[in-house]
Amino acid sequence: MAQIKLGELLIKANVLQESQLKAALAEQAKWGGKLGEILVRMSLVSEDILVRALSKQLGMPAVNLDAVQMVPAHVKAKIPSQTARDFSVLPLQLRDEGKTLVVAMSDPLNVRMLDELRAVTKCRIVPNVAGRTSIARAFARIYEENMELEDADTNFKVVDAQGRTVVKNLKDLDPAAAAVASAPKPAPPPVAARPAPPVMEVPSRSAPGGSPADLLRSVEEVQRKEVAALKAMVELLIEKGVFSRDEYLAKVKR
Repeated sequence: MAQIKLGELLIKANVLQESQLKAALAEQAKWGGKLGEILVRMSLVSEDILVRALSKQLGMPAVNLDAVQMVPAHVKAKIPSQTARDFSVLPLQLRDEGKTLVVAMSDPLNVRMLDELRAVTKCRIVPNVAGRTSIARAFARIYEENMELEDADTNFKVVDAQGRTVVKNLKDLDPAAAAVASAPKPAPPPVAARPAPPVMEVPSRSAPGGSPADLLRSVEEVQRKEVAALKAMVELLIEKGVFSRDEYLAKVKR
């Protein structure tokens, strides 16, 4: 049985008019891209309606990722975070004693992606349909929060005034400084037991004040916020159609 076209399916469901479909097709002919993503970008259909239409068109289950709060660690480990981000895919469940992996995908007919996922996971891949933005939200919730916690103590970089890297990782410091940086801060004494504060000397420019651990924590916090802001900006530009994720990745990998 021939597969019904997405545009025809949306028209039959009374969620899209023929004039709107023609406008989206003209946009596709001019700039390229997937019809479904163009319809969402033009605000002609919502992503939720698009996902349900694709599910019916392709005969694949649709998944509501907003209801997925966690993925078991052994399932998540099947797909590296960068691969999951690049492919707009999220691992959901292992079946058949670990031989089959159920994933949420925004492009479940992409043969190249499916082949690479099979090669990476060593599993049979069963795709479920999900929207690109819902996958991005779930990725941030399931991958990035844990990544920040795991990397918070070690993964950062310190540069000097000329922009040269001084420290790439907490492990590059001497053992004493690393121990101080990673050790939990002791609880402050009760207010009544605190002695009068000593007179603090203002450090000179040639001798930075505070411990190396305090300096590194401060730099790490600033850079983490900058990275988060850049990620959010890129995702917003992609969502607004300024450029595609593939174009962005191609530029970054040059």
